[in-house]
Amino acid sequence: MKKSQIIGLALLSAFILIQVSLPTVCFENNYPESPSFANSVSSNSKELMPHTNGDHIIYHSMEVKIQLDFSLHVESTLVIENSENTTIDYFQYVINDSISNALVSDPIGSLEFTWNIFEDSSVLNVTMRYPLLEDQKYVITIAYFLSDLEPFLVEEPSEFYTLEYAIFHYLLTQTFDLEISLPLGYGLITSVSPRPTYPIPERVFTEDNIVKISWTSLNILPNYEYLYTIRFEETGATFPIPTPQSYTYIYVILAFLGGSAVSALVFFLIIKRKYHPVKSELVSSLLSDSEQAVIKAINDEGGVAIQRRICERTGYSKSKVSQVLLKLEGKNVLKRERWGRTNKVSITNPSFLNIELEGDPNAQKNKDFDD
Repeated sequence: MKKSQIIGLALLSAFILIQVSLPTVCFENNYPESPSFANSVSSNSKELMPHTNGDHIIYHSMEVKIQLDFSLHVESTLVIENSENTTIDYFQYVINDSISNALVSDPIGSLEFTWNIFEDSSVLNVTMRYPLLEDQKYVITIAYFLSDLEPFLVEEPSEFYTLEYAIFHYLLTQTFDLEISLPLGYGLITSVSPRPTYPIPERVFTEDNIVKISWTSLNILPNYEYLYTIRFEETGATFPIPTPQSYTYIYVILAFLGGSAVSALVFFLIIKRKYHPVKSELVSSLLSDSEQAVIKAINDEGGVAIQRRICERTGYSKSKVSQVLLKLEGKNVLKRERWGRTNKVSITNPSFLNIELEGDPNAQKNKDFDD
């Protein structure tokens, strides 16, 4: 069995054991019939979807976490598709509320954006990592805190808290998933009137002692506002810590798996330390200094880079980068594809991915000679 398989098996076993020891408690919803809750509106919404001509939302997943201080942390993950024959370089994300601590990212890492704050809204102008061509998709995650919106206290007929959260869908959205998490130590009210949730959720479940409510909506038309209401109360529940006597067998197994995982990891690092330099030296001997610099620049971009970024990282001119890429393409190391008005370069030979190369220390000097 390979060393990577040993590590993966050990970590997977530990993960499964932890999941078994901490089960998720779910229950079916027994609330009254679900009302219609979609209303066509044109303004005064809590959130507008990203808007660029010709794009629409294939999937939107939103997680709203009510903190112990009742502030709201929102994290939205969107899959956007360009349905026009024009290239999209950026899009806007508009929230009709005051926000703080905004973060924007894609699966590779953080994205650049500008943040404009108005009297009753915030606008994020997000720059995509790569131009979005026709029929291509892009995944983005936007996280922030809502500053003004928070649950309010209702004292009659009994004391509980109410959160009314409105989401405005500006674009056509094929699938929308919403999950709202209550603060630790709180649960939904149990009365029939007023009902604990509106509309009826897909499911209500408990995970890590946190009550969560989730909804799913399909084929949402543009300019529709969905209003979600939840009513909850402090349960005063305590969560005792298991005693060592009741979970001795779990501790023994976890200790065994932990020791096995550490041993496998140490063995892997020893093997890697022993053989990885040999691989690096072998690959380096097959490449010139300029070719190593280009490969290193592409790896720094995650194995895929546009040609302009390679020029910026290496300091080479456009003509020299083109010559080096042509040579590497001939060696079946990488491939080039048209990407708007530039090229997207991908490493195709696994031996050259994440390899430790020194690159060309005289890259900036060579740029002057090439120019």
